[in-house]
Amino acid sequence: MKALNIFTSIGFLFTFMLVIPGHIFAQDPTLPPTNLGLANIFDGIAGKPGFLYQSYVQVFQTRAIYDQHGNKAATSLKVNSVATLHQLIYLSKVRVLSGNIGFTVILPVAQVSASNTGGAAPSANPRAWGDPILGTAVQWSDKRLFGKPFSHRTELDVSLPLGAYNTAYAINPSAHLFSFGLYHTFTLMLNQQFSISARNQVNYNTHIIGTKAQPGSFYNGNLSVDYAILPSLRIEVATYLLAQFNQDRFDGHSDYYATQYGITNTRERVLGYGPGLAYFLPRGGLIEAKGFLETAVRNRPAGWRPTLRVAIPLGK
Repeated sequence: MKALNIFTSIGFLFTFMLVIPGHIFAQDPTLPPTNLGLANIFDGIAGKPGFLYQSYVQVFQTRAIYDQHGNKAATSLKVNSVATLHQLIYLSKVRVLSGNIGFTVILPVAQVSASNTGGAAPSANPRAWGDPILGTAVQWSDKRLFGKPFSHRTELDVSLPLGAYNTAYAINPSAHLFSFGLYHTFTLMLNQQFSISARNQVNYNTHIIGTKAQPGSFYNGNLSVDYAILPSLRIEVATYLLAQFNQDRFDGHSDYYATQYGITNTRERVLGYGPGLAYFLPRGGLIEAKGFLETAVRNRPAGWRPTLRVAIPLGK
């Protein structure tokens, strides 16, 4: 089965701030978008050198909002979104560290709506452009691990604060900061039927431009196990995890939100899991559809996250 080149690095969401009675989230900066289950199956495998276009559609529907202690907040607020990401990838023939160097650019577009039957809903920026991502990677293909086919990749990404952002809105497509991500992803073919793919990424954020607020550094990772029921059709069980390492900071102080607002824990966390289905197209294309349910949530909304990924090699 011919696989394709996947250099994904960005998630779907948006930057938003909330004010809920008894829970003052507005003063606490949220984490910027990241890859939450966008790419799972065969994530570490690349096709032949050349160009590849990849598109993602990810829907998020809020089920509940959770506070710093992981408890459900007493609010009827719902923040839902539909996001599309457009990615162009180039895998070159140039060899670096015994692998092929590659480059990627990602342009996200997000439509967000907010509702609150118990009160006012936060305002959303009608402009949909998110922050573009630029990445450079080294891809190692057709290697062996424990005698099994093994392909993997390391990539460094930077998110540029060029998306739509306006302080008049509580919800913006842009995080309005620079974010740096470094990840490693691999796919291990256990046999012709089973494979395992995993991605591990660490992220560092600068302060939000024009403010002294700085979201903490964080980890995000994807994991999937798949089984071929037909030569071109695979089922999978997929999961993702986001966990913030350190407290958000203000003017360099990590205890600011605790002393000023009583938010002793600003770290975000979420675990998503669900089934998926992947169909491999002729000439190396792929369609992957998944549905994630979120749990173990802290300091962010939890919900249902259907995801569609389509990859199309360009050229012959």
